Amino acid sequence: MSGPRSTFRRRLSGLTLVASVVVAIVGCADNSPATGLQTLQPSLAGDTIPGTGQLAELQQRRATWVARKIDNYRFHLTISCFCGSEITRPVVIEVRQGVVATVVDVEANKPVTNKFLYPTITALFDAAIAERSRGGNVTVAYDRLIGIPARLEVGTIANDAGVLYFLSDFVASS
Repeated sequence: MSGPRSTFRRRLSGLTLVASVVVAIVGCADNSPATGLQTLQPSLAGDTIPGTGQLAELQQRRATWVARKIDNYRFHLTISCFCGSEITRPVVIEVRQGVVATVVDVEANKPVTNKFLYPTITALFDAAIAERSRGGNVTVAYDRLIGIPARLEVGTIANDAGVLYFLSDFVASS
């Protein structure tokens, strides 16, 4: 089977593979508020700057992010794609030591069991870089303060061949 839906499934599978490589499954979810974290400011539409989505820019932004050595953080993520509703529900992702530790469904206020489906910020950069390296589409707007993607389209969602990520409410350890 070939076509846009098949292409999307291959790309989503590739994104899942990227996320799986950098994500380790970590114990039970703890719904208590994280301690020692400091809000850097929620991302708002007016607090973003457009990016070019070009390979060199993505690589530079990733390098800047990695150089900050922020291994413990959390953020809100909403994914838009032509995929199952379980992945498109708004979640809060908590990352510890650079890997996804917990994912909580915001609407149900319950832990998500398939944490491996959700990316770290580094994995988002990696997915965008991989897509651009293949000659695919990447559009991005960066959080003005933190420099991470606030809106990231990998592939072309309008063609049923992409994934759109919305990040907000980034909180990092001090």
